[in-house]
Amino acid sequence: MNEIVCATRGGEGSRAVQLAAIDEARRTGNPLVFIYVASLANMGKIEHGMEVAVRDELLWLGRAILQVAYARALQSGTQSRLEVRAGRVRDEICAYLIETQASLLLLGAPRAATTTVFGDDPVELFASSIHDTTGVPVMIVRPGSEDLGSYTTWQDTRDISQ
Repeated sequence: MNEIVCATRGGEGSRAVQLAAIDEARRTGNPLVFIYVASLANMGKIEHGMEVAVRDELLWLGRAILQVAYARALQSGTQSRLEVRAGRVRDEICAYLIETQASLLLLGAPRAATTTVFGDDPVELFASSIHDTTGVPVMIVRPGSEDLGSYTTWQDTRDISQ
């Protein structure tokens, strides 16, 4: 069975996406993996010589965030695995999806993000880019979404609501 991969970063959308991933894993019986990517790309200028220390702190933070996700899954009776990587977020997620031949990626949207009619929502663009690179369907979960059928999913290079 191919893995369901849940990317999490600890933002407002993390709880919602983790719960949706747990539900999807329980529904399908597929293995669940929570992934966190530590990236220095958005950290601004880091003092020379501090890059390794900052990266190590981000990796520690990622492991802590994933332990919360793991506990949520375990509490619901769902086994999961954790994956922590360092590098560019999009590149590392794509590499992992391809390496494992994952069946689905779930992404959480920040609370302020909304679906746009212009197709310029950053989360949607990110999801579309990952799908275009990997061919793996990508589900975006927005905080407050209770119905699995209301999530936006990218498949076959176009977005459809399930």
